[in-house]
Amino acid sequence: MVLEQLFKPDWIEKKPRHAFLLGLIYSIVGAISAKLVFGANPGMMTVAFTSILLLPSLNTLLQIEENQAREKHKYGMLKQLWKDHADIVEVYFYMFMGIFLTFCIIAFTFPEDAVLKFFAPMFEVIGISGNATTISGWATSVAGPTILSIFINNFTVTIVCLLLSLVYGAGAIVFITWNAVVWGVVIGYFAKQALVSTANAGLFTTFFTTVLPFFPHMVLEALPYFTASIVGGIVSKAALREELFSPRFNEILEDAAVVMGMSLVILLIAAIVEIKVYPLLA
Repeated sequence: MVLEQLFKPDWIEKKPRHAFLLGLIYSIVGAISAKLVFGANPGMMTVAFTSILLLPSLNTLLQIEENQAREKHKYGMLKQLWKDHADIVEVYFYMFMGIFLTFCIIAFTFPEDAVLKFFAPMFEVIGISGNATTISGWATSVAGPTILSIFINNFTVTIVCLLLSLVYGAGAIVFITWNAVVWGVVIGYFAKQALVSTANAGLFTTFFTTVLPFFPHMVLEALPYFTASIVGGIVSKAALREELFSPRFNEILEDAAVVMGMSLVILLIAAIVEIKVYPLLA
């Protein structure tokens, strides 16, 4: 693929922050492709095209990560475990932020009617279907969730990411892209609503004061999705290359279990931040 020549996996693996450009450019190409091919209903196909573009690079990166996992001896320390996998987590993070920022800016800058039509499936997630909704109205509609309900919902998403990666390798990128697009579109849309309702505020001030309060719990929620996708991809690759339940395969499973346990703790913290901290920031 031509775009893969611009973003070689080893180039991204050496400097994970380059994955931001990967997410940014691939999501723009994905959105344009979806609009050209599926002009009437491009929303879901935007996620599909973006994911298809990302898959080859992520599969190669997961292969590199699995090779590194096979070469390691038993970790023994969480610090070492994080050190050896931090680069691929960073890749997913920067890639996610590139996708998120792309659609956040699109929703903030494009005409409201066009955004509501283009991204209709994303707005349906929060109960908007073609009618302008204020931030306060949306806040009221989502005031019901508890720490437990948010944790269970995010835990379900994490397990889905894990299962998709086990079956499809880097296939969980579809779910991660979906979340990045939904968050980007919805937050960008409400930033624009805030701009309309606060005429005296500046363009950039309104955008950042609306977007930034979402960041703490959004990143904390997304991090377990990344780790579950990486764990599933590594185990999936290992299952093809190692004898099942051999000592080396079992070591990789043990490492995966530790990472997933850490992810559950992060999910709980994310739920607490969303309920207790976000209202103060917003």
